[in-house]
Amino acid sequence: MTRRRGFTLIELMVALAIFAVVSVVSFSGIMLMIDNRDRVTAHAERLADIQTALTLLQRDLQQAAARPIRDLLGDPRAAMLAEDLADLEFTRAGHSNPLGIRRSELQRVAYRVEDGELQRLSWGVLDQQPEPPRRDRVLLERIETIELRFMDDDTRWLEIWPPAGAETATAMLPRAVEVTLVLEDLDTITRVVALPEAPVTMQQPMTEMMQ
Repeated sequence: MTRRRGFTLIELMVALAIFAVVSVVSFSGIMLMIDNRDRVTAHAERLADIQTALTLLQRDLQQAAARPIRDLLGDPRAAMLAEDLADLEFTRAGHSNPLGIRRSELQRVAYRVEDGELQRLSWGVLDQQPEPPRRDRVLLERIETIELRFMDDDTRWLEIWPPAGAETATAMLPRAVEVTLVLEDLDTITRVVALPEAPVTMQQPMTEMMQ
């Protein structure tokens, strides 16, 4: 009879060692693929969030309205301004009203960067009573700063709005707004948004604008 020869202990140990090495290499490759996939997915989601935030900001600016308001103390506030309350505050048209509630189609909105977040503020009324209802919505995170420039009728870029020397109750709107977002994790993003032609091109008394 032919004697069958089995594997020696050394051969088994070598086979196990080879199998272990192959397993480690395969596992490392799989983990690398999963890590790359997660990073690609996270990057795509980040870009989608940025695009959504910029689209909303652009849509608001494109519906800017030359309508000044009164604040909670009764003092006039310009139709658009960059001040301490927010980086950018303005009146916009096109306030959706799916329930058909009797209210204005104009809305006061603002954008600001606070605690690394780009926030959109919106008020339920234009001329504000004490403690007016306000909704704060976080649009984007990991934001360092927001920088703004405003183009006047002479196509000059200004750092502030309303222009220096303009009355507080001005209904003036810039021709365009340049928005620059400085992100913590990506490059700086700049958008220039052209505004609609303001229905009022000269300053008028606040009482007239409120009629």
